Order: sequence, then structure tokens, then C-alpha cells
Amino acid sequence: MRVRKTNALRLAATLLTIAGCGHYRIESPPGTIQVDIETSPTSTDPRFGTDAMSSRINELIFDSLAKADRDGNFAGRLAESIERPSPTEIVFHLRHGVRFSDGRELTARDVVFTYNSIIAPESMSPKRASLEELKSIEAPDDYTVVMTVAHQYSPALEMATEGIVPAGTGLPAQASGAAPVGSGPFKMVAYSRDEFLRLESNTYNPRQPGTAQSIFFKIVPDPTVRALELAEGVCDFSPNNIQLDVLPWLAAHQSLEISNTPGTTYRYLSFNFRNPQLRDIRVRRAIAYAIDRNTIVSTVLRGTGRVATGMLSPENWAYDSNVTSYSYDPEKASQLLDQAGYPAGKNGLRGLRFEFKTTSEGARIGEIFQAMLRRVGIELSIRTLEFAAYYADIQTGNFDLTSLQWIGINDPNQYYMVFDSKKTPPHGENRGYYSNPEMDRLVEAGKTTVDRDARKKIYAQVQQLAADDLPYVSLWWVDNVAVMNRRLVGFEPYPNGSFRSLATLTLISPGGAGEPSE
Repeated sequence: MRVRKTNALRLAATLLTIAGCGHYRIESPPGTIQVDIETSPTSTDPRFGTDAMSSRINELIFDSLAKADRDGNFAGRLAESIERPSPTEIVFHLRHGVRFSDGRELTARDVVFTYNSIIAPESMSPKRASLEELKSIEAPDDYTVVMTVAHQYSPALEMATEGIVPAGTGLPAQASGAAPVGSGPFKMVAYSRDEFLRLESNTYNPRQPGTAQSIFFKIVPDPTVRALELAEGVCDFSPNNIQLDVLPWLAAHQSLEISNTPGTTYRYLSFNFRNPQLRDIRVRRAIAYAIDRNTIVSTVLRGTGRVATGMLSPENWAYDSNVTSYSYDPEKASQLLDQAGYPAGKNGLRGLRFEFKTTSEGARIGEIFQAMLRRVGIELSIRTLEFAAYYADIQTGNFDLTSLQWIGINDPNQYYMVFDSKKTPPHGENRGYYSNPEMDRLVEAGKTTVDRDARKKIYAQVQQLAADDLPYVSLWWVDNVAVMNRRLVGFEPYPNGSFRSLATLTLISPGGAGEPSE
């Protein structure tokens, strides 16, 4: 504990020492919120962006037929009402008078175009796999959309969450960096990759007086700089990207407020099953036993997380806690490695060497894994990449081990997308090439079973099998920790870390940056 406190004090002292380097708010019109983010979105076209940053920013620019609320229940957005006349058909009745930010009215024709442009083979959209159950989408009139699925499909409403673009929008729109026109609360007016992205209010999407008229997303990869910009009043809002050691220092600034709420974001360690050593369940279980997740959550995360038992958090209706768990047990890990034929040598190492791919943001956790695995004789080298290169490697399964997080899981059908053997890249998100016929049988049954009680029983088996077979080592569910200037009023956190609340915040006159209190 003394070491942790000393490190935190040293970090705070360093921040105070370099605080005079001068971070100034970029000239912006009144009513502007500056949000510091760590990476650029991979795409500002909602048909292509699948990473968390793309999804969160695009949600402010584009509307969808339906949207999940804080509890994961779907409700209409562009759709005024939704009907299910048969197990394979969904009818959406659109709101009249919705307009894109250029003044064009949004109609069913735009919806049909958007979906057809995603599923068209030539588009190469990574979202195409998530719409594989969509048999057809039609517009019988300007305000009615009919989706038909190939067979009974329980999570069908998740298909209604794609951001809608105007008919005729070219592909790929992300090549120029410009976002297509949307009907959301904001429109994108400027974008410089790895530097900034500016949104301004969509005048055709009226909001309450006093809300933000502009959002300036500044790409700030360095977490120390993000903290300084908050302290100096340059940045108004930093979501889930501040080093936890710095939070006490920031909390001492009277101008800042910290929001900490339980989240559903799931952090995991992924294995590549094309590596024959990692295909051995004894090796995977040894790795699971070698990682002291409780200590990581209580010290490194400063308690801003919950040790996870699986992909679904306790807030999800299908969550089942009665699964195999892996408490920290290095002796058990060593026994398993002995059984797998990897005895420890004189230096304690076992001839098992893996590469852990990550970004600079994830290097610290990688180093912790490295130290913990070395205790049981496993060597882990760490390779850090710039985010775009890293994400490209992960998307194609080019890694041994990596740690990522799934954000915004609403329906347990996510298990199908990441663990079914047919969903390997580019057809899905099974990036580790995991294959188990029993898992295939269960997840495919889960997506075609409509009765919720029956589905819950299926996914209880899925969760148990995932815990036994370990395609992932479940690490923790991440709390949402946002640091904001007190001039922002009315922030409402979403369990999945959505930026949606930025559209409804009201602003008071900005005060000074505030000095640390005694």
C-alpha cells in the first residue's frame, strides 16, 4: 500500500511540475464541449466503424431504427412503432418529418439503401456478418420498412441499430475521412485523423436550450496530457481514459467532478487456437490460474471494476454465475503445465513462449501478465503497435495472445458471433479460431429460440462451456469512470460507456480551472 501511495504522489508531483507547459483550449464557438479521446475512430461511416470509438462518435451523428436503453431493452428511435406480425417479420413505422443535417427528409428509401449497402458483397463492410440473418428489407411506402429474416431469429431487433445514411451515399465513404450526412443531434464539420474531430449541432434535430452546440473531440494519446488538460480547464470531459493513479489528484480540483458507475464492458484475454500449444486446454487453464485478477482489480484498477465470470455481466437477463471459476493458484498452474509436458528447467522456464500484442495503452496490463506468467514458467513477450495496425492484426487473427474488451453487449447472441466455428474472420468475430461442435450447437440453438426462459437455459450451458473450455480468460467488467468539468450539468452514464449523454448536457458559464484544495 505504501508503494502505491508513493507512486501516486510522485505522479501527482510530476503533473504539477509540467503543468506549466501550456495547454490551451483551441478557439471554439460558445457552447462547445472539448472531449479528449485516446484514438481516432477507425471510420466515421456507420456502415464500417466497428471499434468502440467509432460506434460512440457515430451514435451522435446518426440515428437508427431502434436503440437499446440503459437496461438493454430495445425501443424505437427513427421508428415511431414496431410490429412483429410473424416470427420472421418486423415492421417499422417511421416518424414523419425527420431530416438529415443537409435538410433532406429521411424516408424508408434511405433505410433500405443503408442496409443493402452493408450486405452488398462489394462493400466489404465488417458489419455484413451481423446482418447474415436478414433475408430482405423492403419499403412498401415512404414511412414503412419491412425486415424479413430467413428463419426465426431471437435477437432480430439488434439488426435495427445500424446508423442510417442518405440513399446514394458512396462506398467507402471513410476513405476521405469525411462522415456521411446523418440525422442525429450533431453533424461532422471537420476531421483530421489523429488530431481532432469537430461536431456541430444539427439544426434539423432540435434539442433543449442550453445544450452543447458543438463538440470538439481532441485526439490525445498521452494520458498525462489528458489529465493536465482537465486540470487546466482545456478539456471538459474525458471518458474512461484517465490513469487511475491520477484520479485523486484530479478530484482535488474544485472545477472537476468524477463519475464512477458499474459498467458492462467486458475485458478478456484471448487465445489463438492456431497455435498448437494454446490449443492444449491444460495450457489455457494454467494461464487462467496464473493471473491474479483480484489483485489487478483492487490495485491497478483501484477497485473500478468487478472480476468477471464470463462475457455477460450480472445486469444481463441471461447472466448465470454458476460457472467454473479460476482463482489465483500458481501451484495449480504449475501442475497443469507439468501434465501438459512442459517441465520447468533450472531457470524455472518451461519452453513456452508467446507474444502478447497490444497498444501503448495496454502495455501496462501486458507487463503485469508477463510477470505473473513468468512465475509459472511461461515467457510472454510484449509487442506494442499503433492502434490501426494492432486492430488490423486482431481482426485477421494475427496474434498469440491479446486482451481486448467487448462493449455494449445486449443480447447473449454475442456468443454466436465470437465463438461459433463458422464466424472466423472475415465472417465474424471469432478472431482466435476457436472451434467446438458443442458450442456451435448451443449458440445456434440460442439464436433461433424465441422463448426467453428457454433461451436462458441454453445460455446457462453456453456460459458454463465457455468457462470450462476457455476460448477467453474472463478478466473483469470495467466500471465507467468519467472526469468532467463542473460546467457540464446533467451527465447520465450508460453502462456501456455510450457518449449519448453529451447531446443532452446543459452548460453553465465556464469557471476557472480550479486549484487543488487543501
